[in-house]
Amino acid sequence: MSAGTLAAPASVEELLLRSGHAALDLSGAQHSAWNGRIVESSDHILGLAHWDGTLHLDREYILDPLREMYALAGREHPTQQLARYREALATILHEHSHFLGPAGATQEAARDAFVRPGSRQLEEGVAEAWAQVHLNDYLHRLGIDKVAPGIDSFRTNGQYAPFVTAVRMLGADLESRGGLAPGTILSALNNQTAEHQLPVMATLYYNSTRLPELEPAGPRTRDHLESVLRSGLAALDKHQLLPHPQATARAKATTQSLLSHLHLEIARAESLYTRRQVPHPTRTAFAGLPAPNASGDLTPQPPVETARLPAPGRRSEAVDARGAPDRA
Repeated sequence: MSAGTLAAPASVEELLLRSGHAALDLSGAQHSAWNGRIVESSDHILGLAHWDGTLHLDREYILDPLREMYALAGREHPTQQLARYREALATILHEHSHFLGPAGATQEAARDAFVRPGSRQLEEGVAEAWAQVHLNDYLHRLGIDKVAPGIDSFRTNGQYAPFVTAVRMLGADLESRGGLAPGTILSALNNQTAEHQLPVMATLYYNSTRLPELEPAGPRTRDHLESVLRSGLAALDKHQLLPHPQATARAKATTQSLLSHLHLEIARAESLYTRRQVPHPTRTAFAGLPAPNASGDLTPQPPVETARLPAPGRRSEAVDARGAPDRA
C-alpha cells in the first residue's frame, strides 16, 4: 500500500467522514473550514460548500450513485456507470476545495470577497481545475479504485468549463513568466480562500515584471492589474451555459483577450517608468509565491482520454440568509 493510501472505506458513511481529511492532506493547505456535517439535499444542485462549514450533497446525483457503488463493490462496470461514480466523487473533492485555506482565514472574509467581480469565477475555476487534476490521487488515497475497479482509467469533462479554461491559461502564463513548475499556481490559489485568491494572482503578475523596482509611489499598477483581471474573469459568465466544447472555445478566446490586455498594460507601465529612471534598475528573477501573513500582507514564500458525461445537474449557486451566494 502506497504512502497516503488507507484501506478503502467500508461504506458511504465512512467515505464521507474521511473525505474532508483526505482532501486537506492531498492539498497541503493549512486549514479546512468543513465542520464535519453533511446535508442530503434534493434540489438538483450537485454540491454546495455552505459558508457555515456544512457540505450539501444531492441525493439523486451524488449520494445514490455512491450507495450503488458500495452495494456493487468490487464488480466491473461499463464506463458510463463508472463515470457517474467518478463525477460524484469529483463533486465531493471540488466542494472540499472550497473549504481549504491558510491558518487564520475566516469564512466571513471569504464570503465578503466572493461577491466581488471575478472572485466567484476564479474560485469555482480553481476548485474544479484542482479537483480534476488530483481526482485520481484522491481516489487512491481513499481506496476507491478497489471498490470500483477502472474508475481511475479515464477522465470526464467535469463542470465549469469556461472558468477552468481561464484558470489553466492564466496559470500557465504566470508559470511561464516566473519560471515556475506546472501546477504551482493552481496549488497556491487552491490553498487560499476567495479573500486572497484574486489579490494573490494580481500580485504574482505585478511581481513578474520590473515594476516593483520601477514604480516609485506604491503599486498602483498592481491595483490596476487586479481590476483588469476582475473584469476579464467576470466576462466568462456568458459562456457558462454553453455545451462543453463551445464553452471551452469561447472561454479560450475571452481569456486570450484578457491576457493580451494584461500584457499590454504591463508593457505600457514598464515603458512609462523606464523613461523616468536613468539608469533603470535590473529586474531580479521572479521567485516565490506571495502568501498572506498574519496581518494580511503578502510576503514571498518558496513555490511550493475523456468520456463525455451528460450532466443532468450542475454545481450551481444558492443564496444564504444574508444574500451571499454559496460556493457550489
